[in-house]
Amino acid sequence: MTGQEDAERSISDSGFVLAPPDRLYLPSALYDSWDPADDRSLERSLDFRTYLATLAQGQPTARSRGIGNGRALHDAAISFSLAARVVDARSVGVLGGHGEWRGSNNYDSVAQISFELSRQGFTILTGGGPGAMEAAHLGARYAPLGDDALADALARIASDPKRRHFPFPHGTDLVIDGAYDRAAMTELHAWMAPAMELAQESESNAGASVGIPTWLYGHEPATPFATEHAKYFENSIREEGLLTLAIYGAIYAPGSAGTLQEIFEDANQNFYVPPNEGMSPMVFLDLDEYWTKQFPVIPVLRELFGTRFDDVVSIARTADEAIAAIVTRSSGIAKWAAVAVDRKLRR
Repeated sequence: MTGQEDAERSISDSGFVLAPPDRLYLPSALYDSWDPADDRSLERSLDFRTYLATLAQGQPTARSRGIGNGRALHDAAISFSLAARVVDARSVGVLGGHGEWRGSNNYDSVAQISFELSRQGFTILTGGGPGAMEAAHLGARYAPLGDDALADALARIASDPKRRHFPFPHGTDLVIDGAYDRAAMTELHAWMAPAMELAQESESNAGASVGIPTWLYGHEPATPFATEHAKYFENSIREEGLLTLAIYGAIYAPGSAGTLQEIFEDANQNFYVPPNEGMSPMVFLDLDEYWTKQFPVIPVLRELFGTRFDDVVSIARTADEAIAAIVTRSSGIAKWAAVAVDRKLRR
């Protein structure tokens, strides 16, 4: 039995911790029980059974050393597989809010960015959840299928107004007294259905992308548009790893607390970059002056980086400008990327 097969079958009887997998998770493994006609099928899936188990066993800190050790072994295996997956890739992170509505201008812009970057040979990484993350993976998935297919997918994912907005910003909206709320799970199933349908239809020619989600936020489904998921128990490993491996840059779509955390984690990594490496671009999708006025992080970063500001930060007011910022800087990054990847994956 392979590690993947073991993971698909097991939340072990001795503690409900997944066995360390020998590869990244496929959406079909995480959603092994999905049935579009059964609105309770999600709660029987590997992904949602694991989430419920983590809540029972303690989160974010496990209530027993055995459970903690099991999670650590699992996450170490995921990190190893993720490193092997991206070592030769031109990886770009796409970050943004989980609450972004399907059909919004921001959602469609993120999808277009990922679509075009994927067509130009970049590998898209995100936190793997809903909102802007879902949009990024949708765009990457449809890169081999063309502009018309992407436009059709964007129209279909937003066709039902009741299913445009991710319905549960907090885990307590979905889990009550240690069990899934029946009405909430029905609503979540309905929200997932159009994405699952589009993902299944595009399976035979899907553009590759990697989600990096976590069971700390297990109420946010790992998007089926990603072709693989590096799903972690420990959120801090996931957060740092995503930005560490986005060598060719990170694009920041509008978001809130989580996105702000990622911005300053990325800034920290760039500020202390070793002398034989360059900085990874930070590209701000400043739609409606989101990052210059609503959350004015640009002045802070300008003060932080000083004379190096223009070497690392780009402000894009359209999807095309964000794409150009990554593509323009990519040739310079290629000169030191191998050194950076070697250091980051072997530290």
